Amino acid sequence: MERRRRAFNATSNYYHNRNKKLSVAFFVFLLGYFHSHFPDRNVWVKHWVARRKKQGLHHNLFLELMLEDPQKYRRFPLSCYRCLRMSTAMFEELLSKVSPIIQRKDTHLRESISPAERLSVTLRHLATGESQESLQMSFRIGQSTISGIIKDTVRAIYKVLKDDFLRFPSSAEEWKAVAQDIYERWNFPNCMGAMDGKHFLIDCPIKSGSMFYNYKSTFSIVLLAVVDAQLRFIFIDVGTNGRACDRGIWNSSDLKSYVENYALPRAPLPNSDIMFPYVIVGDEGFTLSEHVMIPYSKGSLANRRDRKIFNYRLSRFRRCSENAFGILVTRFQIFRSAMRYDPDVAKDVILATLALHNWLRTDTVGRSMYSPPQSLDSEDVITGRIIDGNWRDRHEGRGVMRLANQGGNHHAASALELRNVLCEYFNGIGAVPWQDRMIGVPAE
Repeated sequence: MERRRRAFNATSNYYHNRNKKLSVAFFVFLLGYFHSHFPDRNVWVKHWVARRKKQGLHHNLFLELMLEDPQKYRRFPLSCYRCLRMSTAMFEELLSKVSPIIQRKDTHLRESISPAERLSVTLRHLATGESQESLQMSFRIGQSTISGIIKDTVRAIYKVLKDDFLRFPSSAEEWKAVAQDIYERWNFPNCMGAMDGKHFLIDCPIKSGSMFYNYKSTFSIVLLAVVDAQLRFIFIDVGTNGRACDRGIWNSSDLKSYVENYALPRAPLPNSDIMFPYVIVGDEGFTLSEHVMIPYSKGSLANRRDRKIFNYRLSRFRRCSENAFGILVTRFQIFRSAMRYDPDVAKDVILATLALHNWLRTDTVGRSMYSPPQSLDSEDVITGRIIDGNWRDRHEGRGVMRLANQGGNHHAASALELRNVLCEYFNGIGAVPWQDRMIGVPAE
């Protein structure tokens, strides 16, 4: 019996010691694995990041100017929003709006990044298109933190500006005010705005297949928008995946549904008793309808002075949408190449830039800095010449593409008749003195 007991104890001790050795060996293996696959985190903040307040762009440049050139410091717009032509006062105003949303609490381990620096990083990214990898070195902020800052701040910008500067007309009175401004400024009656659309390119989203794959063999989301007389976006439909056929984009858009179901009732054209519907103007890529006016095709203009007059009058206002999109893409150079964001974040970026655009176009000082007169198309009615805005010199980029043809060669007879009525009006009661010079044809 005693022999059995000693044998049992010896066996138990053997397996116990072996298990201990295996456990130790497995633990050593785990230590080696984690050491080889995961970097050591000896400090909470990397040393080069910890020197942000002494050597980072936001703090260091401002400090130098404050000490060496106080006058320049007081009027100097941050490099991150110089490209937007935004004044220091407007930066401070925007900062006061977004600070309550983007402010973060300090912790025992580290001090939070200030709202001013968060806004600076974001505006620099939007205005210059500078990559997050480059921003982390300039501002001495980790890339993952940079990414979170940009995502949070663009949402905050849209949130604080949308109600005042990206609010769409919702009543008949507001739409009539828009139409009146268009008529007084651009001589186009019964008009609710100028329409255009663009593909905004993005990197291929993970596991999206061909959902965002567009006709140019790239990946994109679509912005369809209406612009008012002041080059502000007053109706937007953003986020449609680039795979949708371009005609389908218009047919399925909220904009088309709104125009057809909530359009203003017909009203007389100025100085006449001709009852005419309120319309949106677009280029030949859209379908002519009762509420969408497009130019006559080039093939139908031969020896037709009246149609050339109509096309001039329509394109005169339609250039507002071209200029609005052109200024947007020129000032916000993040759109000069494909955005490296998933579709939801890319949509947030577009919404933030639209809100900023409208805000800057609404403020008198901001408008003159953000989009000075020479940046926009203009007319010399004496010589009959159209002068291109300088945004056209810098507009071409790889980040934005125009929509393909939305319409077709066949239009409803009622829509064709309405266009002819407006054409006759522009060549009669509704004529403007300089229109003949602008088409290069002597007045009859």
